[in-house]
Formats: sequence, structure tokens, C-alpha cells
Amino acid sequence: MSDEQFDVVFFGILQPGKDKDTVMQNMARLFKTDAGKLLPYFAGGRKVIKGKINAEAAEKYRTALENVGLVIKIEACETTEDTAATAEATSPAPDTGDMSVAPVGSDVIENPVVKPAQKIDDISAITLAEAGVDVIENPVEIPAQMIADISAITMAEPGVDVIENPIETPPQGIKPLPDITLAETGADMIENPKPVKKAEVPDTSGLSLEN
Repeated sequence: MSDEQFDVVFFGILQPGKDKDTVMQNMARLFKTDAGKLLPYFAGGRKVIKGKINAEAAEKYRTALENVGLVIKIEACETTEDTAATAEATSPAPDTGDMSVAPVGSDVIENPVVKPAQKIDDISAITLAEAGVDVIENPVEIPAQMIADISAITMAEPGVDVIENPIETPPQGIKPLPDITLAETGADMIENPKPVKKAEVPDTSGLSLEN
């Protein structure tokens, strides 16, 4: 098992949407202390809430503190040389000597919203309708529409044009074409076609086949 130790660090940053006063009350209940003693933690700067603990314990602290609304960072403990070099830049940690962590599963939410129980009337006389029964009480009745007498109406024969007064399209006039004649069947319709150049046949008199 690794002997590496870690610090549980808080920089005064809260989870999105969390109220500072509410978070302080929740944190105070978690550590079984007064909220006033936690004010230095929320003054800004780096604060070590719990230092020099193993990774498993650090993760437990992170989970508990993030549940009450804090943003927690786990940092590996610094060496002696690093600690001396950064001591002046680190904000002093508050006194937590009399603090302890609430047991696992404790309700650490301060002043939770209490929802009063709703009163339910006596429903002993209520029964369920049979499956498929129309349970709509007093449904809206739609009166039947009156249909006029259509006994004199007959259907047209198949193919009959049933459009009354169709729009007549006058035929388009065609100019006389006395000088136009039709070419004979198979005639070449291209006027002045380009002559087709015949391919030149090379001299093959010097060629022979090998025996």
C-alpha cells in the first residue's frame, strides 16, 4: 500500500447554485461545530481542511464536503523543502482541533424544507370501473347533422364529362407552308456535310512472316 499522504484543500469556491450561508450551516453540522468557527474557511485563499491523510480517507472527506456544497481539491502533501518555500504564500488554516466529522449517513442539511402532509379525504366508497368502461362523466353529445333529400340525384355514366361549362381553349393558328416539302425516306438531312478523309494505307511490301 502506498504511504503517500494528501491534503484536503478548499479555496472558498462553492458548488454552482449553492448559497454560502446554507453551505456554512451544512458544513458546521457535518463537523459538529458552530458556523461562526468556519468563517475563516470562506475568506478566500488556500485552506487545508484535513492534512496528511491517505488517499482513501481524502476521498471520503472530498465526498462529504462536496455533498454539503464545497468544491474540494485533493493535493499530495508537500515535502519539507516545498513546505518551507510556500509557507508564506499559504493562508493560515483555521483552528479545527475541536471539530469532528458526523457519522456516515447523518443528515447534515441545516433547516431542511419541511413539506406538510396533504390531507386525504375518505375514499373508502370509491371503486374502480371495469376494464373498458367509459369513465367520462357527462360526455359532450354531438347532435347528428340533418341531410337534405337527395333522392333525385343520379350518377353520370362512366366516362361522361361532369365539368359544367368547361373553359374552351381555341386552336392555335398555323401559317401556310407552301414552300416546305418532305425529304425522301433515307435522305441525308445534313446540308453541306464535311468530307470524310479516308485513312492512308501504309506500304506493307517489305513485311514478311518468319518461318
